Amino acid sequence: MDCRKSFAFSSSANLGSGFDILSVAHDAFFDEVEACISSDGIRVSVVGNEVMIPEDPLRNSAGFSVISLLKDYGIKDGVTLKIKKGVPAGLGLGSSGASAAAAVASVNSLFSLGLSKDSMVKYSMLGEGAVAGTPHPDNVAASIFGGFVAVLGERTVNLSLKYDDLKFILFIPSLASNDKTKKARELVPKIVETSSYVKNMKYGLSLVLGLERGDRDLIRHGLNDEIVEKARLPMFPYYPKLKEIALSGNAIGSCVSGAGPSIIVFADNETDVNLIETEGEKLMESMGYSVNIKQAKVGGGVRVE
Repeated sequence: MDCRKSFAFSSSANLGSGFDILSVAHDAFFDEVEACISSDGIRVSVVGNEVMIPEDPLRNSAGFSVISLLKDYGIKDGVTLKIKKGVPAGLGLGSSGASAAAAVASVNSLFSLGLSKDSMVKYSMLGEGAVAGTPHPDNVAASIFGGFVAVLGERTVNLSLKYDDLKFILFIPSLASNDKTKKARELVPKIVETSSYVKNMKYGLSLVLGLERGDRDLIRHGLNDEIVEKARLPMFPYYPKLKEIALSGNAIGSCVSGAGPSIIVFADNETDVNLIETEGEKLMESMGYSVNIKQAKVGGGVRVE
């Protein structure tokens, strides 16, 4: 049986004010997807998951992406997808995006389609739409390209990173929900004040310039959001205090990871990581949340075995 296997890292999207635009891949977790030519249509099996992941290909990000890809390229062969979940689902860490990215990469290699990375993002994001109701590209773009990315319409651009000791602390509450992303997107305001828009433009530019220049203060300023994060705060009552703890430990900054509930803290060698982890865990537990704390570094793009 002809097969290909790919690996895609977890990711954090909506960095600062970069809703649906700015994201980063990190090596905290990864998904593995093996695609094999089959005579049984499109089939999906999932192993290693703690939260129920749909095996119906029309409701699975990997399956839906592959169906769309095969249809557009007129491929009549069936494909069996075996998804080994490493990225925890429903926690704002790009779980469905990692599965879709790895599946598209595997099928691209399996049929020698020669897809560009931007085309891989296009098909992977369709799978996100099957899960979240909206085909958002930021998580899949990070998992495919690796590093920090900016999604600009149909084009994704890697940001140059001049920050050698950058690392992340992920606070991951046990609050997984399969429809959490859809609910979080419903909270995004349809109309915003001009003053809030201007502030967010400043934040976004500050974050991009800070990453590309290795400027700690610019990154810290850029990890703020006047619109989306503020609208979603009722979903994460622990976040404002957790951010205070992070800054008291001299973190570069922090923001909600994707649609939450996970929080990503940007740190470097000047950061008191132990203080942030210890005090952060105490805070979460005092508010009734069980939390997993994981350190990570910037991750690479999807890899075909």
